[in-house]
Amino acid sequence: MSDMENAILEMQQNLEEGYFIALVSENEDPYCAVIKSDELNFPDNKTVVIRKKGGKTTIINLNLIIEICTRRFGQYA
Repeated sequence: MSDMENAILEMQQNLEEGYFIALVSENEDPYCAVIKSDELNFPDNKTVVIRKKGGKTTIINLNLIIEICTRRFGQYA
């Protein structure tokens, strides 16, 4: 497991109600939100696959992510 993978999984495990993890690209439009119930898979050290409960799957190239942070819902609306 890579350091980034460990960090993301630990952040997800420690999320409090009303918060999400933002995977932010350089232009921040759009960023990808990860919530506690999402299923995360790391097929390699450059990719994360995010599966939402509703069936939506998002594949993120981690090389394009410049920031990983916790945000509160509605904070950037």
